[in-house]
Amino acid sequence: MLTTSHLTYHYPGTGPTFHFPDLQVAAGEPTLLLGPSGSGKSTWLHLLAGILTPQAGHMALDGTDYAQLTGAALDRFRGRHIGLILQRAYFLEALSVRENLAIARRTAGLPADDTVLNTTLDQLGIAHYATKRPRQLSVGEQQRVTIARALVNWPKLILADEPTSALDKDNAHRVSTLLRNRAAELGAALVVVTHDERLRPDFPQIIELQPLTAQTAARVDP
Repeated sequence: MLTTSHLTYHYPGTGPTFHFPDLQVAAGEPTLLLGPSGSGKSTWLHLLAGILTPQAGHMALDGTDYAQLTGAALDRFRGRHIGLILQRAYFLEALSVRENLAIARRTAGLPADDTVLNTTLDQLGIAHYATKRPRQLSVGEQQRVTIARALVNWPKLILADEPTSALDKDNAHRVSTLLRNRAAELGAALVVVTHDERLRPDFPQIIELQPLTAQTAARVDP
């Protein structure tokens, strides 16, 4: 389970200060963090991913308060337990799709496992791209590889940043369904950060952030 409490982040200088609402996401549960640009949702995701360090508050994943981890300990924890899906795909272009996934496991300190790689690629419908270079794939195919890389370590927390914003309605629904199904299969907490209102019906728990300030939020049960 992911739990957060009293998370606060202040950008240096005259930047804004965000006070985020407390969050509880059970294993296998999907949650949507919904808000327009400037509402602080990307900052929130970067905090949950351990990329930014909060000025105050706690973030616990299965009992480990990783807001208190630093340096190599934080890197190991993030690599092993958090699957991060960013808007833009970042790959080692000289390596194949399979090799990019293998590097993700190695970086997390996990052993090589061809069965895990093959299963992950197959479940995402991209096994036939395993030997291709990322630049040989379409944008949609690269997105699926990005998702595969985030899932190959069987994370406890899956974080997705605007995974459907550039997709049409049908493909947005496919990606939403894919993420929710994989989270359920892995028993992972899923947090999707987006401004895409089309995802609202797919998520039983929604946290809404208001423009310019994250101090007011409402939980909505569709």
